[in-house]
Amino acid sequence: MFTSSRKNNIKVCSALVSNGSVNHKSAKRLTQLARRVSNRANYLMRKDLFTGRKPNQSKIDKLLKQGKLCLQDKELYCRLPNSVSQRAIQIVGDNWKAFAASKSDWKKHPEKYKGMPRPPKYSRSAKTVYISCANFSIRDGYIYFSQRLNLLPIKTYFPNQPVNPKADTKTITEIRLVPKGSTFVFEFVYYDFSPNDSQEPLDESSFMAIDLGVNTFTAIVSNQAVFQPILVNGGLLKRINSYYNKRCAELRSNKKHCHIKAVAQKRNRKIKDQIHKISRYIANLCSIYDIGTVILGKNKDWKHESSMGKANNQNFTNIPHCQFINILAYKLKDIGANLVIQEESYTSKASYVDNDSIPTYGKCKTKPVFSGYRKTRGLYKSKISNCLISADLNGAANIAKKAGYEGVSLVSRGVVDTPIVINV
Repeated sequence: MFTSSRKNNIKVCSALVSNGSVNHKSAKRLTQLARRVSNRANYLMRKDLFTGRKPNQSKIDKLLKQGKLCLQDKELYCRLPNSVSQRAIQIVGDNWKAFAASKSDWKKHPEKYKGMPRPPKYSRSAKTVYISCANFSIRDGYIYFSQRLNLLPIKTYFPNQPVNPKADTKTITEIRLVPKGSTFVFEFVYYDFSPNDSQEPLDESSFMAIDLGVNTFTAIVSNQAVFQPILVNGGLLKRINSYYNKRCAELRSNKKHCHIKAVAQKRNRKIKDQIHKISRYIANLCSIYDIGTVILGKNKDWKHESSMGKANNQNFTNIPHCQFINILAYKLKDIGANLVIQEESYTSKASYVDNDSIPTYGKCKTKPVFSGYRKTRGLYKSKISNCLISADLNGAANIAKKAGYEGVSLVSRGVVDTPIVINV
């Protein structure tokens, strides 16, 4: 059986299979076979549902494996390793179970959903291939796949691992071959043993508050006296998205729609690289300043039906803030810090230095009035204190205050603290 530490330290690393590489042709064949197996299983489960029977993935797997309905099913099933075909059918079965559960819950609580749950659809493009540890081994720094997969060895840094190892000795549990536009990605699901359980825990009374944005991607404040407020510049993310939108417009005008997927994947890799760097920078700050709690502002459905103008909507919605939150969460977990997600309505309008109360949107009967206003895009004017402070830092401090954490200082001895602008 797995220990709790092994369960909690499962991570994923990836390797790109670009167009023209040695495994690209085999990857294309495998993902198309996985699509055909998934669609066939989906058809049979859909047929069972609409004829009044409960979809059963074990029964479907047996029918396809033995070819009881037609011989083509057995031929298709056996073109992939049995465990790979079985995993593809299992994924379809899990989708139908999730649909049944959400449909039942929607009938009881329709307010929790945007609309009525719909049954799983057929896949028109390539499908992810799930390769279990029974179909690969690791020897001398290379991953060797089973002969039926027809994949050439991949160089790796993982230790040696035999085919189908014991549960307590395996490092890589599964390899996923994921189609990404015109390319493919090998995703290696592995156990991470790097976290040190003997390291001293971080101070949970010390906290850091983060306000997410666009021009300033993250505004960071803390209750530690030696911590100087930080603004992480989001200009690079904006430039990546701006070039992507410009390039897509050119391709559409020239009717080169097939090239858009390749451009989108390149843009996604650049964005992911940048948010990895920013999240690592924040995790390192927590380790340096012994900060054990991170408060991050996020509103529910904040990108749905946003009305900030065409240009602002495009800049805001194209930045994957939720992906950044997920990446930051696991990096903070590795160093022993806690991540607190706080609702942030009115945190940008209220004045932190004037100690304004911060209501929650939709729960106040009258329109709230605050002691300051945003003078320009980056500056907040306090009426009572009569000082100019960074609008992003004012929002970050109010997020901490709304979460119940006090002690952030933006003004010391009548002088506004000057933030540091960082380009990560």
